[in-house]
Amino acid sequence: MSLNTHHATHIQPSRKYILTPDDDPLDLLCRHFNVAKVTFAPGIPLPTFFDMPVLHDAHMPSHILAVFDTSQNESDPGPSSSHPIIMIPTHVDLYARGFCTRILPQSPPGTVFPVPHRNAANRQVVTLPVVPTRVPHALSMPLLLLFGLGIESRARLLSCRLLPAEVIGEFPSAPVMAQQLAAISTDDQLHQRISFNQGLWKNILALGPRDTHFIKLVQTAWNATVEAQHIRRRTSRTTAAVPPLPSPAP
Repeated sequence: MSLNTHHATHIQPSRKYILTPDDDPLDLLCRHFNVAKVTFAPGIPLPTFFDMPVLHDAHMPSHILAVFDTSQNESDPGPSSSHPIIMIPTHVDLYARGFCTRILPQSPPGTVFPVPHRNAANRQVVTLPVVPTRVPHALSMPLLLLFGLGIESRARLLSCRLLPAEVIGEFPSAPVMAQQLAAISTDDQLHQRISFNQGLWKNILALGPRDTHFIKLVQTAWNATVEAQHIRRRTSRTTAAVPPLPSPAP
């Protein structure tokens, strides 16, 4: 993947590692584009256009990405009835500046982008073209777009989505981070970290964000997660190989 240096703020780890409900990546994307977060039920055919409720009549998105996983039937280009669809607002100009892989149609000069209007219920909405978007890991797409579009640069928000606070404090030493992650995580917690961080890394490889500092931070987190898994496996094998102590004589 060819990567170019992006002009976004360099991301460095912060000392504040507590997330709040306001730090949800999809919420932050929607608030940036002044629209309300929407859900789309699986099993319903995707429309060509979709109305998003407008929060403020200001900067609007140009498209809405209907994001779903590649893990379903590869012969079917659309979402399945059992996989959730994540509706993510975006803007074609921001995306073109932030990513190498084109997933949005180019806007010719003089293109008029969507503007808010009143629907039949007298609610202010913006009607956006829907772009079905198949990616390796749908759940991490809001986080990738939030940073890849240059909307967010808070390392705290990114780090806390990838690793526990105790591990972030050991940045940038991936071996020490891995030791700490393996020591404090349950098997389920480690599995969830691996699934999310691997999915985000696969999305990065597929879409090619241009912000190399963002990429390096995610890569460090992914390397630490992989090594933590190796440590856990080695520990499990060692524990299983140690014979139990003989019972004391009566």
